[in-house]
Amino acid sequence: MLSSNLKYLRTKNKRTQDDIAKVLGVSRMTYANYEKAKSELPSSLLLKIAQYYKVTTDALLTKDIGAPLFRKRPEKADNILSDNIRILPITIAPNQKNNIEFVSAKAVAGYISEMREATYVSELPRFYLPNLPEGNYRAFEIEGESMLPIQSGYIVVGRFVEHARDLKNGKRYIVAVRNKGVVFKKIISEIDKNKLLLLASDNSEFMPYTVNAKDVLEAWEMVAFIGFPDKIDMNYILLDKLHDIQQQIVLLNAVKA
Repeated sequence: MLSSNLKYLRTKNKRTQDDIAKVLGVSRMTYANYEKAKSELPSSLLLKIAQYYKVTTDALLTKDIGAPLFRKRPEKADNILSDNIRILPITIAPNQKNNIEFVSAKAVAGYISEMREATYVSELPRFYLPNLPEGNYRAFEIEGESMLPIQSGYIVVGRFVEHARDLKNGKRYIVAVRNKGVVFKKIISEIDKNKLLLLASDNSEFMPYTVNAKDVLEAWEMVAFIGFPDKIDMNYILLDKLHDIQQQIVLLNAVKA
């Protein structure tokens, strides 16, 4: 449905191919090939076009938007349990790579209410890191010391998690929770049993707690952190490495069996 939807939305909004090509940052010929289904539209541009027309990527790909029975207000897909494709506003660098938007400690307070707004995301500071695997990334400034050795003021870079089934037990995530804000925790999934997630700290002084998975709006798996510590407890890092080695040994034994 994508090619026909692109043409329908462009003509309905009285835009030329040149207009949309400029929005996407491509040539008119390249965009024309998207409308003719001669070229595949990259996911980053798919998100950009969905934001421009204020429709979901799911609708662009699977619905006949020009049909009279098309639902103008599709079912909301605002949490990590949803099977629908969720809209994630992003910004694109001049080299067509996704930027990493930075959410400072001050900006975290308003993140839950504004994170779906393309204007809000476009105004966030942003940077780019080379050699990251394909995906969408965001960076958050951490407050508190519940996740030592990552200290208050460190910046955690996370990769966007599309669905709860992609969460990995024991891994660290930035989690946006409805009515609670943004937290940085280890996740243990209890979704199959009772639709809950257990959020735990690395610092034993902080007690773990559960949240309803439907209230988890976003999760970003930690892939890197940036900080300038005066001192660091290497025991945390060594234990982490040992835990990763143990998991790899278990997987190798499972494969051999």
